[in-house]
Amino acid sequence: MAHLALNDGKPIRNFKEDPWPRWPVWDEREANALLEVLNSGVWSYNGPKEQAFNQAFAAFTGTRYAVSVANGTVTLQLALEALGVGWEDEVIVPGLTWQATAATVLDVNAIPVLVDVCENTWCLDPEKIEEAVTPRTKAIIPVHLYGSFADMNAIMDLAARHDLFVIEDCAHKHGGEWNG
Repeated sequence: MAHLALNDGKPIRNFKEDPWPRWPVWDEREANALLEVLNSGVWSYNGPKEQAFNQAFAAFTGTRYAVSVANGTVTLQLALEALGVGWEDEVIVPGLTWQATAATVLDVNAIPVLVDVCENTWCLDPEKIEEAVTPRTKAIIPVHLYGSFADMNAIMDLAARHDLFVIEDCAHKHGGEWNG
């Protein structure tokens, strides 16, 4: 029987001779663009590079506007705040997701309600969402994961019936199209 590398077996990969590929992948173009931003002294949200990115991303997604923020966590928190979600409101989130999905709900003093996912998509199960809705439920945050989409038709229908906001977390689906 073969021994694990941990127990003096032969390792599959020699990390000294063959290290993992560098990530993120970049070249001189990115390095020069970064230096251009650093040398400009304009690092904020209204810099020319960020404005150009926002315009390009809006065009890519087919929307009129796009706003860059630090990460997806900040994006979710801003969306919750913009919708007025707060103290003692409930927000339905998938039980399988990055911790930030529930943490951002806590950040606005609301209550994350973990709901199970479909076993074939690993995304929110609309039937389980229906069971979890209460009078305090204010929003649903479906998260598209691992190449799968949450069933947005069912989720949007459910949200309309219960007058709920939907904050669609598309961090894993930039460029993806539902029924498109």
